[in-house]
Amino acid sequence: MKFYEYIETFFQERGLTLAPVTVLNYRRELERAVPLLGDKDMAEITLNDLKKYFVNLQGNVENHYNSHLLKHGTILQHYIVLHAFFENAREDELIISNPMDKLKAPKPRKDEVISEPTFYGKRKIKHILECADKEPPMWRALMFFVIDSGCRCGEAMALKWEEIDFRKGIVTICRNAQYTPEKGVYICTPKNGKNRKIYINRNVLDILAEWKKIQEIELKSKNISRTGYCFTKKNGNIMMPGCFNSYLSRFGKKYGIKGIHPHALRHSMATLSITNGADIVSISKKLGHSKVSVTLNVYIHATEEAQKRANAVLAKAIYK
Repeated sequence: MKFYEYIETFFQERGLTLAPVTVLNYRRELERAVPLLGDKDMAEITLNDLKKYFVNLQGNVENHYNSHLLKHGTILQHYIVLHAFFENAREDELIISNPMDKLKAPKPRKDEVISEPTFYGKRKIKHILECADKEPPMWRALMFFVIDSGCRCGEAMALKWEEIDFRKGIVTICRNAQYTPEKGVYICTPKNGKNRKIYINRNVLDILAEWKKIQEIELKSKNISRTGYCFTKKNGNIMMPGCFNSYLSRFGKKYGIKGIHPHALRHSMATLSITNGADIVSISKKLGHSKVSVTLNVYIHATEEAQKRANAVLAKAIYK
């Protein structure tokens, strides 16, 4: 079976275990390999063929949005997808061994700077919250909630009022909103497939409660049935996850805050918490990471800062 033919077999076998948006991304990445590998039999694709493909991917292929070459993170995603693709073929006994096993993960190009995740310090976050206080009630509530909870954008869009315990300050994250052109907005489980309970601060709960009352009045005045979602369009329906990105773009231009996006707010919550003494396990659970090691890898800069402070505490205790 040829490479391009096996793509459909792969999705028939793996499609039910993948989220629709993941299927869309996997398909896009596999189809990018078709011009170079498509007509080759699966059993005839060699390590050398794959090396050539990744050399081409790194040096000649531009991304979908501008004329820039693909980022290292995108290249690694192609590497992961192709490894899963050939491993599935091995399980189907189309090939004896997975040729991707012998291919080392691509390194960044020499001229490529790998940027750290964007995050804001305490002063900047306070400024962002001061700006958010001037915004319409729903966007104000959403900004405060995302910054305090560190939730992913889709998790915030899918949140329902029934999942907020206003008395205990506990929010249950049990769904995620995603979008594909074929399905539109759809609801799935959180990223790692597990529900989680998180604590949020009282002032944020008060802002959410205030918005809840306003939302009820607005929907009732328009004779619109409530869907139960916390953050909705004017017609009461769930918003597309990308709406928050668009809003943040406008917010950033309005208040002169460059590069603001949902992940920057998520990173800021985690970084500020860790550098101010929160333990890494608790933050990992709050973020919904599958493993603590994922949190450590992403927030190594924060843990280094926390270690410096811990060392200073020790010095004060025994040397001064």
